[in-house]
Amino acid sequence: MSKLNVLIIEDDRDTAQFFNTVLTLVGFECEMVFNAKDALARLAITEPDLVLLDMRLGYEIDGEDILYQIRTNQRFDQTRVIVVTAYPSMAKTITELADLVLMKPVEVEQLRNLVERIGISRVDQTQKYFRDPVTDLYNQEFYLTQLEHSIHRARRRQEYLFAALAFSLDPDSIQRCKLTPNELNNVLVVIASRMTRYIRPTDFVARLYGETFATLHEDIKTPNDAEIIAIRILEKLSAPYEIGTDPITLSFSIGVVPHGREYRQPVELLNHAEKAMEMARNEGGNRYRIWQNS
Repeated sequence: MSKLNVLIIEDDRDTAQFFNTVLTLVGFECEMVFNAKDALARLAITEPDLVLLDMRLGYEIDGEDILYQIRTNQRFDQTRVIVVTAYPSMAKTITELADLVLMKPVEVEQLRNLVERIGISRVDQTQKYFRDPVTDLYNQEFYLTQLEHSIHRARRRQEYLFAALAFSLDPDSIQRCKLTPNELNNVLVVIASRMTRYIRPTDFVARLYGETFATLHEDIKTPNDAEIIAIRILEKLSAPYEIGTDPITLSFSIGVVPHGREYRQPVELLNHAEKAMEMARNEGGNRYRIWQNS
């Protein structure tokens, strides 16, 4: 079964890449253009299944002009259009022409759900792409993809800072509390619930494997913010867990990597976060350690 084609028309390259990453993982074939001229050139020779269209593209031709051209051309009768805008007043004027209007900033969950909402996906809807089956958090594949996106963004924007954290449930506390496999799975679900309630919408949390998780915190103000985040996460995770009849207390180890511009590969950065996590565990657990590049 062939993939559906998406034309992403967005002048902000970071935003376009974000859309491309999520929709590609869902199962679309994506193409990005960054200005109205290139968008019109592509539309002259292609008929995409879906157009993801930013309304503000420039002074001569904007997204509204492109939307009108699509809707008045019979070639695009089967093309769905999702409009993206940061201006509520503009959204009102094009509601009847667009299949869906998304307000910026667009979150991952919105993009993940839009396929079902506009009814264009031919992929198996029972499959949860880039999701961990136990916790419903993002999996390692998606985490590394998003981490790579942050690394590329930091190369283009000098002021952009982020931090990656890896944390794991300490094995000694699992044995001490004599958790069964089912009880351990319940703990993992509670961890996921706590983290998704705590982190910002722009942050990411993923289950990497076993009892090991990772978070990505974008647009932090200073590298020291990474340490503050680690302290707060440790406090959240250390609260008692209601498993069985009695609450239990578990310990965790956290490894922290504040963004360093020497990183080029996401796997390298994540490996350092995991090494720092192991250092914290070897020092007794229930603590965090920050990775220091030599």
